[in-house]
Amino acid sequence: MNMRRKQQGFSLIEVLVVMTILAVIFGLVVSNVTGGQDKAKYKEAQIMVQKLSQAVAEFNLDTGNYPDNLSELVNDNGDSMWMGKYAKEKDLIDPWGEPYHFSPSSQHGQSFDIYSYGADKSPGGDKLAADIGNWQ
Repeated sequence: MNMRRKQQGFSLIEVLVVMTILAVIFGLVVSNVTGGQDKAKYKEAQIMVQKLSQAVAEFNLDTGNYPDNLSELVNDNGDSMWMGKYAKEKDLIDPWGEPYHFSPSSQHGQSFDIYSYGADKSPGGDKLAADIGNWQ
């Protein structure tokens, strides 16, 4: 009877193996979730750039000129033809918390440029850190 002892719990090695497996699974899940969030923010910025481009075009149709800055889409600048609001204040901020940039003279063959510097918040970049503009 003494030869057979009942196991009273898990050995240290068994606990370490389980902890390692859980850590690997957790790492995979976190990397997939954060990667998905970055893609979603990038896509959201692309959509908002197009939405703001449409708002600027509508502003132009109503007033006969382009705004000097994007805040004119939200706030009446005193123009008698202003029929806004063309956008909401929150629409002027990109998913990374930075304001969208606007240039009434385009560097890309458009009538105007609207762009975000993307996740890196600086000009240039590639993949999910690339600039997002209405010329793309």
